Amino acid sequence: KMLATLLIRSTVCYSLATSSLSPAHELFIPRKLLLHGVGNNIWCLKHSPRIAHRLSSKNSPDEDGDDDDDDVFERHYARFLKFRSSPRNAPHITKIFLLSDLHCDYASNREWLRHICSREAEVDGAVNIDFEKTMILVAGDVSHDLNILRWTFQLLKKSFGEVAFVPGNHELWLDKKRIISNDDALMKSHFTGNDEMDDEIFFSNGQGDGCNNSIEKLEKILQICADEDVRIGPVKVGWHGTRSNSTQTHLMDDIAATNSGVWVIPLFSFHHTSFDTEPHIDPTAWKGIPSARRVVADYRRTKWPKPLSPLDDSVAKFFDGLNDVILNLDNLFPDDDSGWAGTTTCPVLTFSHFLPRIELMPEKRYLSIPTLHSCVGSTFLETRLRNAGRLLGINDYGSYGSEVSLHENLDGGKGVDHLHAFGHSHLSWDAIIEGVRYIHVPLAYPKEWEQRRRSLEIGSMKGAEREKRFPVCIWSNNSDPRDNSFTHCGNGFPKAWLGGWWSKYYSIMDRQPHRNNELAPWVARRFRKLPKGVVSDFDHAKVEIEHKLHHPSHWAASGQWYDRNKSK
Repeated sequence: KMLATLLIRSTVCYSLATSSLSPAHELFIPRKLLLHGVGNNIWCLKHSPRIAHRLSSKNSPDEDGDDDDDDVFERHYARFLKFRSSPRNAPHITKIFLLSDLHCDYASNREWLRHICSREAEVDGAVNIDFEKTMILVAGDVSHDLNILRWTFQLLKKSFGEVAFVPGNHELWLDKKRIISNDDALMKSHFTGNDEMDDEIFFSNGQGDGCNNSIEKLEKILQICADEDVRIGPVKVGWHGTRSNSTQTHLMDDIAATNSGVWVIPLFSFHHTSFDTEPHIDPTAWKGIPSARRVVADYRRTKWPKPLSPLDDSVAKFFDGLNDVILNLDNLFPDDDSGWAGTTTCPVLTFSHFLPRIELMPEKRYLSIPTLHSCVGSTFLETRLRNAGRLLGINDYGSYGSEVSLHENLDGGKGVDHLHAFGHSHLSWDAIIEGVRYIHVPLAYPKEWEQRRRSLEIGSMKGAEREKRFPVCIWSNNSDPRDNSFTHCGNGFPKAWLGGWWSKYYSIMDRQPHRNNELAPWVARRFRKLPKGVVSDFDHAKVEIEHKLHHPSHWAASGQWYDRNKSK
């Protein structure tokens, strides 16, 4: 038995020292096995560069405190000033589609994206889309591989009139040594055509991204955006302006009534631990729940120059400050002859990768890893998007017009003139909180569609057949009745609730984070129940019925009227 134990420990230590483990592998290596080695095994753990990075506090803040945060921020911000530009105008755009978490590292996701961009989509209504007059928002997590990121942008730019992007956490992962794999070969066979750029993209030299830290990686990402003409700053969509020699004139007088334009504003962000303000699962009720730092790859695959650290708020603050450096929001309305002066009453569409509010994530007891709240969002982001709305004339009710109750907003989106799109959670969402409408449309991982399709479906992004899913339209200034049933927009933001299983749940149920000794059945089976632990009852069918009774207009909009079941 002792010999067997020593053999196992030696094997694990050797594997750790010589290879890179995925989060899934690392999750199943007992911590006791890592720490209680014998002789050379402990030497192996301490001296392996890979393990030293994971077990040391290399990403911890500088304890000496020699560097002032503001000075460090300014030094790094200087390299991003080259990406600062004036707001763009896209008057030809009539529709905006949304998609996040593309994860194009997966061949099936790349194939789906190629199918969509080839305009062969089998979704009813998609045939009426004029792609040259559409814009697609990509809310992060395309790939950590810069070659795949560039390929994705080039593919989208060939089909859509405009592409806007914000980076997610996956883009910031360092890729030290990329090696051609069978999956890469499959991607090449699927998507290369006669264009010379395809050959240039797919023959990787195996040298990785060549970055020493994630700030250098971000600079390369934004340079790719500049090279491929992908928007990372404010864009005024659907507005036609004219200007005379003597006075500035434009067609903004009735914009509030006609919804003929919208500001699109990407927002940079990163997650921080203090975003999680709700109680942790009681450790005296459940055992074996891993910390987020242990299972989330961001803590291993990103690297930050001191004093930046993902273990505090510093990285999130740095990314929030990038919005001042790159977006130039204070100069949205220059007092010159540019034709932009006075355009202050207009709907606002902000978008980010990370979550701006904890209410946009299910409670801990419903998550397979209940500690994920600490690495999903940014409170700085919520402040930033609200300030952007106020700058553009949006009041605290989410409207530039009269006060509209939240009840009216929930049942059809009436009067909401600020929409924020986000990503990261891989849980579709459509809800209104304090006057802002929040929408999440994930492509996610292929396995997730097989295992939990219901929690991903929203709008036109639904169905068991992958080929019939399509990015969701979240704004339109085209009232053509032929495509209203597909876009749900008509003129402006979607008039109907788009879907999202968990946002449906929280439209009828209050958040109860204090129930932190409970876990949902699908979570409870992953961990060890202690005497104080409780397995929650959860009835999916009951949620569906209650939602129909509370919000009948949600179902009426999708042709599922509830009258025949009202008495039941």
